[in-house]
Amino acid sequence: MLIQYEKGSSLLHRYDPLSKLVILFCTAVIAMLLDQAWQQAVFLLLCIGQARYAGHMSGRQLLGGIRLIAIVAVPYFILTSLTVQGETVWLQWGSVSVTIEALNAAGAMTLRMFTLFLTSMAYIITTDPRELVAELTRRLRVPYRFAFGISAALTFIPLLEEEGNHILAAQQVRGHRPPKGLGSRISYGLKFVSAVLLNALRRVQQTAGAMESKGFGAYPDRTYRTEVNMPSWAAVSAVIYVLATVWLWWIV
Repeated sequence: MLIQYEKGSSLLHRYDPLSKLVILFCTAVIAMLLDQAWQQAVFLLLCIGQARYAGHMSGRQLLGGIRLIAIVAVPYFILTSLTVQGETVWLQWGSVSVTIEALNAAGAMTLRMFTLFLTSMAYIITTDPRELVAELTRRLRVPYRFAFGISAALTFIPLLEEEGNHILAAQQVRGHRPPKGLGSRISYGLKFVSAVLLNALRRVQQTAGAMESKGFGAYPDRTYRTEVNMPSWAAVSAVIYVLATVWLWWIV
């Protein structure tokens, strides 16, 4: 599965979940502040390098994430390039014109999608959901029901991915051929998404029933078996990242 927590000893694995969460939030803010395509491209390369060398993510995982978000990002880039108005015409084809300003806006937004998705994927792969829940409830005093909801969401992502693979395998066993043509692809995609969502709702109902039968939420507090240590260097790096984000916000 592409998106799920994997144990490791990389630098990102040694970060505590809260420090990484602060850095992830600052990364999202920086991605929103940069409005030039070349700036977004440089920032995306930095994030990919961080995920590859600091998180030990494989090239297969990175390419899989890029391919997954490209399904949405590439059509958005094409649509934005054709609809955004500008003054400097780069390409003219009949009544359709593509301007430099439109390409810059479309490229910046598209690359921003890649950055946000890949950094979130790196956070999920290098963060133990149990540690995240423990830190949210102990350090931030978040109600454990809400914290468990976040943990459940991170857990459901690989389950949904597995459900999708099972659906594709079942269709291949039944002899279903790959769709051809735009209409067939759209119809196939809608049916596939509907099947995954129905299985997701079934799993949510099963989880809710199990939590209710075990009395989850009956008491104001609960005990934890997971002990999370916050390294001093991780907290310092998170503070530096926040200061850098504020400084960038100020100059931009």
